[in-house]
Amino acid sequence: MSSCTTTPGSERAAAIRTALDDAASLINAQHAQVLSAVIEMKEANLHRSAFGFSALRDLLVSQFDFHNRTAADIAAIARLSGKFRLLATAATTGKARIDQVAYAVRQLEQTPAMRLFARTPFKTPVASPFDASVVCATPEAMVAQYCQHASFNELRRHLDELWASIADEAELFDELGEQSMQRLELTPQANGMWALEGTLCEATGRLLDKYLKTACPPPRQEDQESEDEGGLLPAQANRHAEAFHQLLAGYGSSPQAATRHGHTATLDLVVDIETLQGTDTGRLPLLEGQPISVARARLLACEAAIIPSVFNYATGEAVELGRAERLPNAALRRKLELEQPEGCAWSGCDRPVAWTEAHHLQHWADGGPTVAENLILLCRFHHGRIHTPGWSVEKTGPGQAVITHHDGHEPSDTQSAPVEASAGCGCSDWRTDADMDAENEGTEWDVFPTGLYRTEWSEAMKPDLDALTEAIERERCLAAIKAARAQCREKFTATTTPPSPLPVLGCPSGRPLGGKRRNHQAAQPDPHGSGPAPQHARGRNPAPPHTLLSLPA
Repeated sequence: MSSCTTTPGSERAAAIRTALDDAASLINAQHAQVLSAVIEMKEANLHRSAFGFSALRDLLVSQFDFHNRTAADIAAIARLSGKFRLLATAATTGKARIDQVAYAVRQLEQTPAMRLFARTPFKTPVASPFDASVVCATPEAMVAQYCQHASFNELRRHLDELWASIADEAELFDELGEQSMQRLELTPQANGMWALEGTLCEATGRLLDKYLKTACPPPRQEDQESEDEGGLLPAQANRHAEAFHQLLAGYGSSPQAATRHGHTATLDLVVDIETLQGTDTGRLPLLEGQPISVARARLLACEAAIIPSVFNYATGEAVELGRAERLPNAALRRKLELEQPEGCAWSGCDRPVAWTEAHHLQHWADGGPTVAENLILLCRFHHGRIHTPGWSVEKTGPGQAVITHHDGHEPSDTQSAPVEASAGCGCSDWRTDADMDAENEGTEWDVFPTGLYRTEWSEAMKPDLDALTEAIERERCLAAIKAARAQCREKFTATTTPPSPLPVLGCPSGRPLGGKRRNHQAAQPDPHGSGPAPQHARGRNPAPPHTLLSLPA
């Protein structure tokens, strides 16, 4: 026989439960009514025109004394009611609590991808997990079901799952934003250089980073150490700039390159054959329509990214010394690279072979043939250097050459003269490329990764080179000072023995330590017999005259 009696405690709990259920229903109904009024006010713009508030939350708190959290939740739903009408309806009808709907709309509003996904219909409508008779056409409808029937933790977990399910879409929207913000600006500078500044999207940045890491040789040990210490012109950054040039030059000469009027991204050089051979014709070569020096034209005519258009002004005909004759074909280029696998022929240069240019020992404009015996591979910097006055290149074997500098004159016949003959040319500083680098290395001007000599500084570039050199030297000095300080700190704080206390000497008067003081120097006369005693010798309470001591002369 079971007992059906109830205790006073259970009756009281049931009464409290009923009272709380009624209060909760009343509060939720009141919240729904308030939300409907706020949505109506927002849609009619009355919060601004009639009440003078732009923020709905501030209006509810200051004018109607709502609790901050409640006012914030109502304002969030009302503000987003036009975007999430199903959720707003669930709240205004009292089917879902205000706080849960407010949390849901805030989560769905965070990104454009989430907003779009919430309103995008399912391919096939999905039944509600709480009521099979309710079919959800969109993710927002499913979220509304969770707001009506699930706990807050279940609602939060469902929204987290939505975030995970649209990760791919979110990344696509992120990429669209990145592409909208990316920029690249190329600005000519007064010194003839170009400033490159910009921000790349994630995909473009990764492509460029991968290309630079693939194209650039790894830094040497000394370069890595200097870059780890910091600096204004790291060697690796300098190599990155050269790799970028090679990327553009290689693409510009590729058949797949973008074209305009049939031309790719190459530079056009226009010069007549007599001028290019050194005859004073009064005419200057033109690079992209701008006049340049003959020396630079001879250098540019060696590069693959330059298409020379050479004219014979006497006959008015174009001289077809074209690319096939000027540049080595694929088979010849392959032969040169196999003979020079280490890259540039300059002593100690670490530029890879893919970055090298084929230099004619006897210039092609002077009739030099495009054959292996007349070609040597040099990087762009050293190729430009040997086109400056005084340099000669003598090929001594497949992929081998001796590069020398002659002071004050041009070598007469470097193509046919043996190396020993060049050494005996009579100039005061016949030196090889290694000699020149060794003399320049370690000087105060040896700051550039390319190894640019001080004597190679042009007048136009000297102010910029000077300023950068001073800045680099200043950085070096500061780094040396910091290193010296650290070394001294380590030296004197490592195993320093604490100093022993100084010995305490007794008083010269012979009085015991701690005894009564004798002010025997309180009133000593001036040693010269005039004037009072020094200030430090006059005590506050001078001793009587009969206590003065007589000091021997």
